[in-house]
Amino acid sequence: MTTSLRKTYGLAALLSLGLAAVSQGAAAGCTYKITNEWNTGLTGEIIVTNSSTTAVNGWTVGWQYATNRVTSSWNVRLSGTNPYSASDMGWNGSLPPGQSVSFGFQVDKRGGAAEIPSVTGSICSGTVTSSSAPSSIPTTSSSRSSTPILSSSSSSVINNGGQQCNWYGTLYPLCVNTQSGWGWENNKSCISRSTCINVVGGSSSIAPSSSSRSSVIPSSSSVATTSSVAPSSRSSVAPSSSSVATTSSIAPSSRSSVAPSSSSVATTSSSVPSTSSSIAPSSRSSSSVSSVTPGVRLDNPFVDARWYVDPIWSAKAQAETNGSKIAGYSTAVWMDRIGAIAPTDGSYGLRDHLDAALAQNANVIKVVVYDLPNRDCHALASNGELKQTPEGSARYRTEYVDVIAGIFSDPKYASLRIIAIIEPDSLPNLVTNLSTPACQEATDPTHGYVANTRYTLSKLYPITNVYSYVDIGHSGWLGWTDNFGKAVTLIGNAIKGATGGVNSIAGFVSNTSGYTPLYEPFLDSLANGSFGTGGGTQTRQAKFYEWNPHFSEVSFVQAWRTAMIAAGFPSTIGMLVDTSRNGWGGPNRPTAVSTSTVLDTFIDQSRIDRRAHRGNWCNQAGGVGERPQTAPVAGIDAYVWVKPPGESDGAASKELSFDPQDPAKGFDRNCDPTYTNAAGTTTGSMANAPVAGRWFKEGFQVLINNAYPPLN
Repeated sequence: MTTSLRKTYGLAALLSLGLAAVSQGAAAGCTYKITNEWNTGLTGEIIVTNSSTTAVNGWTVGWQYATNRVTSSWNVRLSGTNPYSASDMGWNGSLPPGQSVSFGFQVDKRGGAAEIPSVTGSICSGTVTSSSAPSSIPTTSSSRSSTPILSSSSSSVINNGGQQCNWYGTLYPLCVNTQSGWGWENNKSCISRSTCINVVGGSSSIAPSSSSRSSVIPSSSSVATTSSVAPSSRSSVAPSSSSVATTSSIAPSSRSSVAPSSSSVATTSSSVPSTSSSIAPSSRSSSSVSSVTPGVRLDNPFVDARWYVDPIWSAKAQAETNGSKIAGYSTAVWMDRIGAIAPTDGSYGLRDHLDAALAQNANVIKVVVYDLPNRDCHALASNGELKQTPEGSARYRTEYVDVIAGIFSDPKYASLRIIAIIEPDSLPNLVTNLSTPACQEATDPTHGYVANTRYTLSKLYPITNVYSYVDIGHSGWLGWTDNFGKAVTLIGNAIKGATGGVNSIAGFVSNTSGYTPLYEPFLDSLANGSFGTGGGTQTRQAKFYEWNPHFSEVSFVQAWRTAMIAAGFPSTIGMLVDTSRNGWGGPNRPTAVSTSTVLDTFIDQSRIDRRAHRGNWCNQAGGVGERPQTAPVAGIDAYVWVKPPGESDGAASKELSFDPQDPAKGFDRNCDPTYTNAAGTTTGSMANAPVAGRWFKEGFQVLINNAYPPLN
């Protein structure tokens, strides 16, 4: 069916529904409303109104279909399998006289027409119902007809900032382009791009053809962002001190860690907060209002955030065991190649995600800008499509950055706060990995990392609803004093050379796709102290930390922020930390400090980071970390999920390493679980992992099982 035919069908169906709605009679206490319809299903909303003169505390409504069936719901406790019973969730149960509350649901029409049932319940004034239908089917900006887009609504506020969408029922997985062809990933029922069929609970749904995509977008202000390519492979280089062990890999993307000289001294120390989910006040203003005055940027763009939830990633997560526990959280959209901006294969592009964010009534969406020439220069797993040549630089600027900036600047997206994560693992590689030829090439003053990063920041700075955060690796890479100082100078000068100077950015982001924990609860307070009673040995001399004074991310980012302010950046500068995989929970998480008097044993028994070496970066057995939330501690704008949990860091073998969509990616031995790296340890990578960015079912389950704080 062509797009035009699909639109004609949808309009005819909606017109007929509109006539049916009129025939139902006048509105009473409850309204059944069709908010969107497509050939196989619809999304609906029931509006509950207290039409009495006294307050209502708790409500329940019911309805029944002849053929239609509910497949998912939000902002309500749903029970029954037709008839259905829907009850308030507590937070939306109190209704003063004349006030209304609504909840939403998705319906499989099961081969029939859309039905308009009667809504029953004491609050509905008997059995009277009023129904209505939308006047038109929304279309995407790319002229592909959009399918089920559920209205966005937040259910509960977590930690004063993050919000969680409450889903009940079953979400159908989406039709996506997988490595083996079109279909729902890891589901053999999908057979082709035009007729993807998935059987769930005895019913089937047919995914749209390449001209349209099925979008299950939960109604939550915290529902999340996109799928895209996993960050490249990070690598770590041996330190300059002869007393420090070396390694050949680090956090995802091409991050590297160079250990400092033995004379390194600590830059900061950090106290260990409790493991509760309460949020400490931020030193940045939390009084910003949720609305944005045109041309004026917020101090912290995450204040009063309604987070975008990527429907593609969310459906994949929902389809996994216990995946529904995190499927409603916000993840970032990765623009990892030119073709990702406006795909021709029916998958989501940049405009599609931005349009979906508007449909969700979200106001914050995170987009990763990740396609520099010679990208991931010190590793192989996420090498990019562009080479470090004048031609590669020109393509990056005109075909990639200019196009993204043009889309961001579209007035229709002015209500969105677009968080741009700028080029993971680029500038940090210029601090530590210049011995690698590809990184040396990236120092070119005209076409290298610095020049192109300045170009990107200069293009985005005039767009006042775009907030750029520049990647700074992580504490296990730039945390050593020598690396830290050089990085502050190099990255600071790179930004100062952009059009907006120090005002070109909203802040910095650390731990992108990384595993470094926010805190080491039994070790952070000892990071800059002596071990044992003699005083001659420092705790950071342990083999795992290699003299690095920063054992965890909060210590690192707070020190970084202080150093950048001292270097001339505004005092309002903020930090982000990717917490998507750094929870390190599960049964092996230490519960008390070690009593060993041997330093390395003491550290190994006390640390929650269970990697064999801190530089191991590829598909580690970490765990989902802190949920996305605003202003968790002083100086940090938000904890965010940049790396979508479940996406691979890189292929576990050469045989699994080819990506037909992005053939520049290579096989990195640091993703091979049988490989012993330069640090003399095995990589710790999980077996059977697919190419970077592809869905890794087993890896997702490990992250769920090891989540910390634990998932409810």
